[in-house]
Amino acid sequence: MRWLTSGAGTKPAGILAVATLVVVALGLLIPGRALADGAACGSGPPRSAWVETSVTITERGHDAPVLTSTTRVGVPRDWAGSAALLGDGSGDGSGDGSGDGSGDGSTVGCLLPDGGTPSVTTSDDGAEVVVQSTQETRLEHYGPRWSGESAGLWASHESGGTWFVALLPSAAGAPPAVDLPPGLAGARWRTVVVKMPESRVRTVTPLPSQVLPGGTYVWRDGATPPRVEVAVPLSARAMFQRWVYLRGQSVLTVATYLGFALPYLLLAWLLVLLHRRAGDRRTAERRTGERGSGERGSGDRGSGDRGSGDRGSGDRGSGDRGERTLVRIVLGVLAAITTVEAITVVLVLTEAGFLAHLIGLTDGAAIALLVGPLCVAAWRWARTRFRRAGPASTRPASTRPAPTRSGLAVFAAVVLAGVVLVVACGYAPLSMRYFPSPGEPAVVASGVATALLLTGAAWGVAVRAARIPGGRTPRAVRVLLCWSVPGLALMTLAFEAHAVVVREGSLADVVESPFILLRSVAYLMWPLVVLLLLLLLRLHGRRTETVGPLTTWLVVFLFVVGTIRWPGTYAGMPVPLAALAGLAALPLLLRLTRRAEAADPDVSRRRLAVIVEEYRDLEAREKGLRRRWAAGDMDDDAYHRENGPVVDRIRGLRMEIGLDPDREDGISPLDLALSRGPGVSWWANARLAARYASYVGAPAAVFLIWATWSTDSRGRDGWLDRLGDPNGFYGLAGDLIGGLLIWPVAGFVLGALWRRLPGRRGYLKGVVPVLAYAAATGAHAVLNNVIGQAPVRGSLVRVLLLFLVLTVVAVLMDARTLQTRPGGLASRLTPVAVVYRLGTAGSGIALIVAQAAAILGLWSQLRNGIDITSQVDTSTQASLPADAQLLQGRAGD
Repeated sequence: MRWLTSGAGTKPAGILAVATLVVVALGLLIPGRALADGAACGSGPPRSAWVETSVTITERGHDAPVLTSTTRVGVPRDWAGSAALLGDGSGDGSGDGSGDGSGDGSTVGCLLPDGGTPSVTTSDDGAEVVVQSTQETRLEHYGPRWSGESAGLWASHESGGTWFVALLPSAAGAPPAVDLPPGLAGARWRTVVVKMPESRVRTVTPLPSQVLPGGTYVWRDGATPPRVEVAVPLSARAMFQRWVYLRGQSVLTVATYLGFALPYLLLAWLLVLLHRRAGDRRTAERRTGERGSGERGSGDRGSGDRGSGDRGSGDRGSGDRGERTLVRIVLGVLAAITTVEAITVVLVLTEAGFLAHLIGLTDGAAIALLVGPLCVAAWRWARTRFRRAGPASTRPASTRPAPTRSGLAVFAAVVLAGVVLVVACGYAPLSMRYFPSPGEPAVVASGVATALLLTGAAWGVAVRAARIPGGRTPRAVRVLLCWSVPGLALMTLAFEAHAVVVREGSLADVVESPFILLRSVAYLMWPLVVLLLLLLLRLHGRRTETVGPLTTWLVVFLFVVGTIRWPGTYAGMPVPLAALAGLAALPLLLRLTRRAEAADPDVSRRRLAVIVEEYRDLEAREKGLRRRWAAGDMDDDAYHRENGPVVDRIRGLRMEIGLDPDREDGISPLDLALSRGPGVSWWANARLAARYASYVGAPAAVFLIWATWSTDSRGRDGWLDRLGDPNGFYGLAGDLIGGLLIWPVAGFVLGALWRRLPGRRGYLKGVVPVLAYAAATGAHAVLNNVIGQAPVRGSLVRVLLLFLVLTVVAVLMDARTLQTRPGGLASRLTPVAVVYRLGTAGSGIALIVAQAAAILGLWSQLRNGIDITSQVDTSTQASLPADAQLLQGRAGD
């Protein structure tokens, strides 16, 4: 038996031969639609008919070349099948499509090949019935050389780096076969058109009747169908895509892994630096034997880098055990998320995928990856309960009674039972798949168990990380977990159900293989990373009052993970271009617009707001006195007598908040208050801005989700139509999560960097995050347009919405800063409205112009019928079935 080698290993060619025989037998035994359509012409073909057909190959604006075929057939009105075409047997002869517009399917099959949505009309004089159908087919580059694609009466195949497009290739002997419909046996071929607007045509046979600009070739008035064939060389992008899919499977696999994992790996590198620096500081403190290190941690301000902003390399007490533990948890989660892709890389490079899947190593590894965190959580819970059950820690160790054997037995039994239960829940349904004739319920049970284990593992990790800072879970995190964990369970179960519903024949790979399911959901696990980063930043926020270098980088990674989605695929190669552009743009903009943070006024927010209000009144009074003195309404003595107390009070207020009493620094209490923000620390500002952004961004989230899923760039509309795709549910889940999380994450970043962002008014501070987001999405869109792929729609709409939301959040932050008394929204906005109206550099006008420009741009985009396609790139997910074939040994030869 001869063996063929594929990217997944080896497999016998006899299996392929048997499969071919089975397919041929089924095709002969099951009557196809073509046969039924041919039999439907029992009334006889029309006595006369004419045909007009055209084909167009376009590449720019598509991920792969598209073959579009349009065919029009005209038959006499008195033909027996015309009544069936018109649907109602009459027709008004007006040429507007009398009848139901679709015609009888069997009769249409006599005149047109299968596929497409035909339309039926009548000619202007009512003497003929015209049937028209348009079909669109993607020309894939990764099929075998002898395969091809057909659309209507046209078909194409690739050979030697050239596309051959032919009319009725079955007659010319070129694959794939396209049979002439029986009703067109004696038809007159009035017009045959081939359009190649973007390609350089190599050969055209036979000679055309007319050649038009734009690569258009026309054949007219043929009694029989001409044997048209056009050869088009593959473009550079098409050649690269073909190499990637046919000869570069290893390169594609490694690129897919790097495109997915590179931002996570960069984040892991930052966390390793943070953990190592914390460990070095802890070791240095132990060696020096500093007094009070147990109470103060490593908070010696002189032991770190002075002026770094984080009071010693970003952490006041960076050697804290809780922080190091949380860093290790985040690293473990990143490792778990990227492990599934790493396993695929190893299997493909070693060509051991088929064997590993056959003996269950891949699925067993996936279950072990989920069982591990649950077992650790059970062990930690039992150990904690055992310690709490022991005597008080204040008693000497020598006087503590030893734990009773019954207590040890109970806790040991609890731990053992938990471990056995978790392992059984994972491996028992999986083992049923290897029994003889397990049936679909056993296979689906394995996927359901994997989905539930995934939910439990995410819950265990999140709760464990949330309890580290203070030994208890914060209320906000508890509320988040109460909603997110059931949502994750429902999402994974719905993912399974969707794969079962939309299957074609056999079950989908995400149902059959826990490994494929885990790999699919790994692309949607970034919200867990966002939660862990927020908890890590919460630790920093409790110790630091300013944002230092390490904290800034954590905020940058939070911004990229929470708002920018990756990877994007360019000519078949996944690259996290948007994420890398965001990682570079935000720090660069912060550096270019760097400004010194104002000194801490060392007063409460309310006191500072009162000072700002009083200071503004004093300055207005001082200006009025100066104006009266300059106009001659006051003499010098009266001016100094009335202005002296005002100046003294101004000096006193400035000294109270740490400003130069002589006002030579050019900073007013208003500038200091607005630069500081409403919170006492950067963490308080970030938390408040995230809350505001959640409220303000809710309408934007609803709009984006609706606009994304109402239509797409391929002309399909409706949620159900898009969910009919195998990857439809993945795109829906990604859009829902991303549409809801982008606003609080962007608000958190705005609040965290509030004191470092440029501008003396809050509405200017949102420009930097918006520009960073625009640079990331713009880089993705520009590269797509340069190489001629499917255009990225909706980027400008997202940027404008983000600008509007962050501007409103910034105004609310300023209003909160200047609030001096309790009250509703109107009372809060009154002080900030006065400030913006009287601000320097026309701040009020600038705000109005910027907002009006954003609203006008958004309105113009929506007015033109903007298509906001999914921001989740499904090209990586679309390769999952191919990877599953590699694992199962079913790859193309």
